[in-house]
Amino acid sequence: MKRIWLTLAILAALLMAACQPVVDEASTASQTHVLGIAQPFTGSLGAFGTDFGKGIELAVEQMNAELEAAGSGERFTTASADTEGTPDGAAKAVQTIAQTSGAKVIVGPLTTGEVLGAKQYADDNQIVLVAPASSAPAGGIPDDYIFRVMYPPDTFASQAFQQIALARGIENVALLAVDDPFGNGMIDAFTNGFQANGGGEVAVVKYAPEPPDLSGEMSSLSSEVARLKESGTTAVFVVGFLGDGQKALQIAITDPVLGTVEWLGAENLASPEILADPAHAQFLKDTNFTSVSFAESQTPNTQPFIDAFVEMHGSEPGPFTNYAYDAANVAMLSILAAGNDGAGVQSILPFVANHY
Repeated sequence: MKRIWLTLAILAALLMAACQPVVDEASTASQTHVLGIAQPFTGSLGAFGTDFGKGIELAVEQMNAELEAAGSGERFTTASADTEGTPDGAAKAVQTIAQTSGAKVIVGPLTTGEVLGAKQYADDNQIVLVAPASSAPAGGIPDDYIFRVMYPPDTFASQAFQQIALARGIENVALLAVDDPFGNGMIDAFTNGFQANGGGEVAVVKYAPEPPDLSGEMSSLSSEVARLKESGTTAVFVVGFLGDGQKALQIAITDPVLGTVEWLGAENLASPEILADPAHAQFLKDTNFTSVSFAESQTPNTQPFIDAFVEMHGSEPGPFTNYAYDAANVAMLSILAAGNDGAGVQSILPFVANHY
C-alpha cells in the first residue's frame, strides 16, 4: 500500500511540475543586431548624408529604449561608412560594413547612382539596402535586394517642371545636369514631355558627379543660353545636388548671360544652405528660381519626430531626413521579425513597410 501511495505521490509531483510556468530564456536572451549606415558624409551630398545619419541614430536610440521597456534583450547598434556620393564609393562602403560588422541590412545609399553602384555586391551577398531618397526610375528593379523608402519618382517632378515651363511661355531650355541615373533620367523625361507638348529645343550640358569645378560646363551653359535666346524665351534648368548647385552659382553670379533668364532647379537645391551666400540668394531671387517637391502632409508622428530630433541633436532635421528615420525603423522591424538574415528580411520587409 505504501508503495502504491508513493508511486501516486511521485506522479502527482511530476504532474504539478509539468503545470509550472516555463521561462522562455530565448525570449529574454541578450542579442545585438547591427544596422548598417551607408551615406555620403562628405562631398556635395555631405550635408544630406550627415543629417540622414542623425535621423537613423535617433531611430536606433528610440527602438532600443522601447525594447528595454518591453523587457526584451534584443538591441541595435550601428556600423557606418562614407559612400562619398559616388557609385564606387557606395560599393566600397557597403562591402566594408558587411565584412567588418556582419550587417545584412543597411540603410542607404542615398542617390540612385550610389544605389546602383552597390547593387551587384548587395544582390550577390544577400544584403538588403533600404534607400531613403533614391527616386530615379532606373533604380526600380523587381525582385532584387534594394528597397526604396521614397516619395514619388522623378517622372512626377519632370511633369511638374514641364508644366511650369510651358505655362510661363518658355520656348527653349538650357539644361545643366549631373551625368548619373538621376540626371539622365530627368533629362529624358523632361525633354520628351516638354517637346511632346509644344516646347522647343532642350540643350543639355552634363557634368561628372562630384566635380571639383564647373567652370567649363558653366561656360558652355552660358553659350547655349545666348544661342537659344535668339529663337525664343529661354530658361535654365539645373538637375544636380546641393554642393554642385553652389559651385554653379558661384560662377553664374558673374556671368553676363546666365542672370538674364529664369532658372528652374531640382528639389535638391531647395535648401536653406543655398541661401547662405547673399550673392547667391540675390541671384536666385532675380532669376525667379523655382523648384518643385512632393506634397507632404503631416501625420501624428511628424511633430514628435521633429521634437525628438531637436532634443537629440540640437537642430531641426534637414530635408528628407524623415525618410532616413522611416527607413531605419522599417529595417529594424524587419530584422526583429526575420533576424540578421538577408533573404529573410528581403521576404518580410514589404509586409512590414505596408503596415508601418
